[in-house]
Amino acid sequence: MGECLKDETVSAFLKKCIFDEIVPTLGNTETDINFGKAVLERFSNPFIKHMLLSIALNSVSKFQVRVLPTILEYKEKFGAYPPALTFSMAALIAFYRTDNANDGEEIMKFMKDASVADIMAREDYWGGDITDMTSLVEGYYNLIQEKGMKAAYEQVLSEKEAY
Repeated sequence: MGECLKDETVSAFLKKCIFDEIVPTLGNTETDINFGKAVLERFSNPFIKHMLLSIALNSVSKFQVRVLPTILEYKEKFGAYPPALTFSMAALIAFYRTDNANDGEEIMKFMKDASVADIMAREDYWGGDITDMTSLVEGYYNLIQEKGMKAAYEQVLSEKEAY
């Protein structure tokens, strides 16, 4: 993970996620900000080896419990979807279409072959109905496919709100 943070674009994206979307959703207190700083410090620590493929193991269930609640709470609190975290759903789908993802056999097959709309409609994956995010996620997914991840990151970094 530390190597990823050496990339200016990836680092800026992670900071946007943490300080523009997650921390404000939590409450934007000094404790929340310090938590965000501690996360960045931990990811930047060269002595802690965060192997990305290990972190990515079973990402659908991790996304449901670790990222999606913040996306939904942000939307409820601010009336718009957070662009970076919403983009991360599209990146998750793109990742599952590679040979690097590692999850249950059914999830792997479904995520690789299904449309973005069908993936977004899987309430059993996401713990509820998130289909109102479909057009945003589809747009980001298409952006990743058409321009590549770096260009997609750069576009998201320039956005204030996703919806």
